[in-house]
Amino acid sequence: MLLWQWQRRGAGPKYTLDLARALLARGRVELALSISRQAEIVEQLRALDLPTQEIDTYRSGIGFLAATTRLSSIRNDFRDYLRRQRIETVVATMSHLWNPLMVGLIAPTGARLVTVVHDAASHPGDAYPLRQRLVGRELRASDRVVTLTDHVGAGVRRIFGYPPERIAVIPHGAFRFDTAPIPVREWPEGRPFRFLFFGRLRPYKGLDLLMAAIDRIDPKVNFELMIVGAGDLGPLARRIADHPRVRLDQRWIPEDAVGGIFAAADATVAPYREASQSGVLAASYGAGLPMIATPVGGLAEQILPFDAGLVSPDLTPDGFAAAMTRLATEPALYRRLAAHAVAAAEGPLSWDRIAQQFEDVIAAA
Repeated sequence: MLLWQWQRRGAGPKYTLDLARALLARGRVELALSISRQAEIVEQLRALDLPTQEIDTYRSGIGFLAATTRLSSIRNDFRDYLRRQRIETVVATMSHLWNPLMVGLIAPTGARLVTVVHDAASHPGDAYPLRQRLVGRELRASDRVVTLTDHVGAGVRRIFGYPPERIAVIPHGAFRFDTAPIPVREWPEGRPFRFLFFGRLRPYKGLDLLMAAIDRIDPKVNFELMIVGAGDLGPLARRIADHPRVRLDQRWIPEDAVGGIFAAADATVAPYREASQSGVLAASYGAGLPMIATPVGGLAEQILPFDAGLVSPDLTPDGFAAAMTRLATEPALYRRLAAHAVAAAEGPLSWDRIAQQFEDVIAAA
């Protein structure tokens, strides 16, 4: 089986690494990789000591244009690698702009394609020309599709007409950033309760809703908000910089720094106005953190079945503020949700369990 993922940063390489480790530990499939040589965690992927094809991708828009001149050679190398390794199943763990140009090479080698679809439609502001047509090309070439939530599965059926009997829903595994046991969180004493907003700073992530919510929380509630991630804050920049309860760390966070940021928090917040699912919530499980999210997309699916957090009743600042207030003022609730986050991370959201479900999908492809 080949795990194929050419993204450089973010959730794609991490998802691939964790799935590869689990499949390797289970020992039920012969595993190979096709990855970007520019991946931020390429050394960790190399450390798996698996047969690995490394593709030179790109680091910028100019690099993308230059790299397109190499696409014919990359296509030949990818096809030859599939044949040389006698690949029977390709699992595309996260889409890349070049994937639609490669998927037609897979079936002629005798391999099947299982595509993991993280988003059926683009997030607001993330769309690029011809996206839907390119995604459709990937799906038409796919023998099976895996989505991380029922919400995305419904989108794949509705938008692309993909057959429902060939779609499997496998939840997002808990992201870990160290090897220590997941801590069972204690109620914070003698300091403010720390909420963490982590990830790309984009309008659809609902920072405006979050800032309005914290201003509606009773001043007697002892809390602070950490906003950590890269992006443009736009008209919120001054308000965030001047807010006495907000701590801002505005930069791309390297992989080796993520664990410490989550360890310093007491809970995470996902006030999104649109979502498929969230890698931040996956990382929350891996850190044993309760979480709060809005009732959009597949976020409730990530939280409610495991009783590991709260989902606000609506997309209003008042609703989100009420959820934040409960978590920051009810120790018994906090401890229950934190314990359930750990139980989920070690059970149904463990990568061993995720890998087992992938093995089942591959057997049925």
